[in-house]
Amino acid sequence: MDDPTLTKRRRLLEGISVGGATLLAGCTDQLDLSGDGGADEQVGSDSEAGADGVAAIAAVDQEAIQEEQTRLRSELQSGNISQEEAQEELATLQQEYLDEAMTALGDTAAEAEGVTVETEYRSFGAVIVTGDAGGILGILNADAVSALVPKADVEERAQSAQGTGTAQG
Repeated sequence: MDDPTLTKRRRLLEGISVGGATLLAGCTDQLDLSGDGGADEQVGSDSEAGADGVAAIAAVDQEAIQEEQTRLRSELQSGNISQEEAQEELATLQQEYLDEAMTALGDTAAEAEGVTVETEYRSFGAVIVTGDAGGILGILNADAVSALVPKADVEERAQSAQGTGTAQG
C-alpha cells in the first residue's frame, strides 16, 4: 500500500540537489553573490510565511559562471586586466546571473497554481513558498528551480547573517 504523504516526502528529498545544498552550505559567502557584504534583502512577510512553507532555491547557471571565471583568469594571466578588475567583473557577473535566476524563480512560483511567494532572500537565491503541496512540488519540474529545502534552513542562514553584524540596522 502506497502512502501519498511518504511519496511526496520522497519526491521532496529527491529534489534536493547539489546546487541548493551548495548555496546553503556557504558557497554564496565565498562568491559574495549579495554584493553588499552579506546583508540580505527580504521582501514579504517575515514570521507569517506559514508553517507549511518551504524554500525554493533558484537554479543559477553555474556553467556560465565557470566559463566567465576561466575567461577572466585568462585575461588576468595575459595582463589585460588587474586582479581587482577581475574580481569586480566576476562579482558583477555573478550578481547578474543570480538576479536572472531569481527573476525566473519568482515568475515560475507566481505562475504555479496554488503557490504563493511569501518571502524572498535574494542574496541566498531562495524564496519561501506556501500553498498547495501539489503546486509546490510541481515547481520542481521547472528549470528555474534547483531544489526545495526546509524553510527553516534558509531562515536560520538569514538569522546567522544578521547575527554576524552583516545586516543593515
